[in-house]
Amino acid sequence: MRSREIKRRAGIGLRRGRVGVANFGYFKTKQLKEYFFRLCVVAAIVLIFGGLWGLLRPGIRVRVDAETVAAFQVPHRAIGLLRAYAAQSGISFAELFAVFNAENGFFPEKNVTYDLSVLERLYVYDFNRLLRQYNSRSITPYVRMFENLFSEIEVFPIPTGWYEDEASVMFGDSWGVEVNFQGNRTHRGTAIIDRENVRGRVPVVSMTRGTVRDAGWDNQLGYFVGIVTENNTYYLYAHLDSIATGLSAGQAVAAGTHLGNMGNTGGGRSGRSFPVHLHIAISPDVSFTRGNFWLNPYPILRYMENPTGF
Repeated sequence: MRSREIKRRAGIGLRRGRVGVANFGYFKTKQLKEYFFRLCVVAAIVLIFGGLWGLLRPGIRVRVDAETVAAFQVPHRAIGLLRAYAAQSGISFAELFAVFNAENGFFPEKNVTYDLSVLERLYVYDFNRLLRQYNSRSITPYVRMFENLFSEIEVFPIPTGWYEDEASVMFGDSWGVEVNFQGNRTHRGTAIIDRENVRGRVPVVSMTRGTVRDAGWDNQLGYFVGIVTENNTYYLYAHLDSIATGLSAGQAVAAGTHLGNMGNTGGGRSGRSFPVHLHIAISPDVSFTRGNFWLNPYPILRYMENPTGF
């Protein structure tokens, strides 16, 4: 009898011991959950204050009129030089180029002259300090715009062989000039002109990879093709004499894909009221202004002539 009582009590003790171990595991799990919760709260607070610091921290805010940015009067040779310097120094070209433009107020004067010999000394050697002095939230939209553009554009819109030392075509900075066609308005692109003024002679290719968003007829644009990239940048090719056979909306294209041939269409199906040329327009997806934003393609096209800048 006594033996059974001893065994019974031993069993109870054993079971109680097991319950104690389980309780210990429960409390340990509870403590871990509380610790994880506190860690999440601290991380959330850090992120909130970090975001507020990025928004409110002292620093230069990029305050420039959207029209000045759109005119994009940057010296085109500076693009190639800064890209080369950025590659040599292992820094972001988009950040360097955004700082360069911001430091110069996005070059509000047309046909600006700039001493390219000081680029490296002024903007590369002291790049980190220059970048830090700007409010990050203020300059980031411009960095993203340049990052997108210069990662997208791969080729000149006139194929190699047709465009060599301006043998077949020519162009200047026609941004903002008055256009008297179906009402007065300003020119929002670059006109690349066929020197021989022959419709259908010069082929036009896509500067980028992307998807055809538009391909057809417009009374002002004539035959035109619109390409949208994965970054939602829209590239417009207008006044074509014809659109490449089979090209239609929704079609994926590679850089260098034939889009059509240069013409002078527009102003009605039979209207050909200006010299044979290609109208190039670029509309980046930006956050620093509302509505449709068009950027002057001229400096980029000039850069494509001589990518090194030297």
